[in-house]
Amino acid sequence: MKNFKVTMIVSFIGCIGISGVLATEIDWKKIGESNGIVGYTKPTSLSSVDELKGVGIVEAPVAVIEALLRDTPAGTEFMYRCKESEVVTAPELKSTADTVYAYNVLSMPYPVSDRDVVAKVDFTIDKATGTLYIHANGIKSNYKVDKNKVRAPLLIADYILVPKGSNKTEVTYMVLADPGGKLPSFVVNLLSKNMSIQTISEIRKMVKKDKYKNTKAVVTTTPH
Repeated sequence: MKNFKVTMIVSFIGCIGISGVLATEIDWKKIGESNGIVGYTKPTSLSSVDELKGVGIVEAPVAVIEALLRDTPAGTEFMYRCKESEVVTAPELKSTADTVYAYNVLSMPYPVSDRDVVAKVDFTIDKATGTLYIHANGIKSNYKVDKNKVRAPLLIADYILVPKGSNKTEVTYMVLADPGGKLPSFVVNLLSKNMSIQTISEIRKMVKKDKYKNTKAVVTTTPH
């Protein structure tokens, strides 16, 4: 059962993928570094689970990374253990050019129930600097409610994409996510702390794919 819990926690944090910038006076604590990607954690008053942050350079323009992050179904390719990732089709949750409603399912090993989440994802841009902001917030919804799945009680997530020359982007990824269930917070914190580093590492791989790497222009127009 211990192994089931470990996989469940890591799967949930990895698949939801998009992260949260939270107001707090507590400083970030560096917890690791891999290939130039630095990971941090800090506690938050919103949850007993720590918030995570990763910062690293991706060798691709902002437009290319935006194309990846707008490709909701691609979540199953680079988000850890994502079983389903799709744009919500419910009439009450209509996506627009810069706001997407997304639904993710996280595969868990038997006998642990799969986790799912519905999130509102907003894309905004600072046109003066070219910095792109992607903010996701888990919302209450009956979309695809399934008694065999546990709906995640908390998700706040952000990407900040800062252009660094013509072919490099500084990616900051933050996430606060509670997978639900009766899991000790110290276990969640211990086992999920490196997920921000891993997420940026996977983005580095994905942006090399043909379907993204030739993207020339950012499509987001909503001012930040």
